Amino acid sequence: MQPEQAVDPEAPLSAVFVCEIFSLTAPMLAAWVEKGHRIAAIVVPGPLPGKQSSFSTWRRRRRRRPVLRRYLGHRHPPLIEFGPPYDWAKLGHRLAALKADLLICFGFRGLIPQTVLRLFPKGGVNLHPALLPHYRGPHPIHRLVIDGNHEIHGGVTLHKMTAAFDQGDILAQVALSPEDWHSAATVLAATARAMARLVADAAAEHCRGRLTGMPQPSGEYVWAQLGRNPLIVGGESSSAHVARLCRIVGPSVAVNVLVNGKPVRLAQPILRPRPVTGKASMHRWGVVAFDCADGRVVHLTYNRLTRLLMRLQRKLVSVGRRRPALPIRKFGSED
Repeated sequence: MQPEQAVDPEAPLSAVFVCEIFSLTAPMLAAWVEKGHRIAAIVVPGPLPGKQSSFSTWRRRRRRRPVLRRYLGHRHPPLIEFGPPYDWAKLGHRLAALKADLLICFGFRGLIPQTVLRLFPKGGVNLHPALLPHYRGPHPIHRLVIDGNHEIHGGVTLHKMTAAFDQGDILAQVALSPEDWHSAATVLAATARAMARLVADAAAEHCRGRLTGMPQPSGEYVWAQLGRNPLIVGGESSSAHVARLCRIVGPSVAVNVLVNGKPVRLAQPILRPRPVTGKASMHRWGVVAFDCADGRVVHLTYNRLTRLLMRLQRKLVSVGRRRPALPIRKFGSED
């Protein structure tokens, strides 16, 4: 274990990132480097057993290259592939040799052992896409939208990593605005900006002893995990809620309405709500008409064409576009 040492306030910091490399995480990597700090390595998901030479593994590796070039240039940091069965001792040996100050994690599905976190003088911090202590767990964004609490508890939290999921001291938070919850693309863009702000400012202040954090309050909070039952909407849901579900949750989780007792997957709405008719749901010619709590709506059904349209909409939102700085709330700050 490396002993904790006093850090020169002006000295650049070194961090190991644990994350996949794509449009959500790349801005925070760039923000860390733009502040004058160094990325010692990026630990990325490795192939599953028996898939080392598969097409899916090749495609994942290939997709990382243009993202790294766009955000970090041609001299990007080394990548360490790490997949099941997880050999933490071997990974720890490689990380110890890097002598980094901090480990920064996003999206890793398991618990990182304390033996690995102790390799870093400042430990490890994690980025969680909700305002903790609310909505701990693996699917916070989906559950926030499903529960209708996205405007209350939606945002990103930077917290210390401990031996439990999402329960470490909170260092800083950035709340998303109501406008950020229009679609999956706008949520991704806002979340990327929030993560970049937290990593560039709060993570560095934590390393320099200016941000100590606040323990999470005790109590019962929603565990954000999707169940196995299909997501069904209908007369109990408002038309706006159903449309938001289709735009944000729909690309990755099926949003269904029952037609003759069978689920039909929905895509985006195509008409404004009309008065409630009391009639049964109807499905034909690639559209579904059904009653919501506040009106009768018409949605496209989810298929190959609508999936392509949704992907196009996501690409039209530029994550890197300059926008006003996001307000950040810090805990345990000297200021």
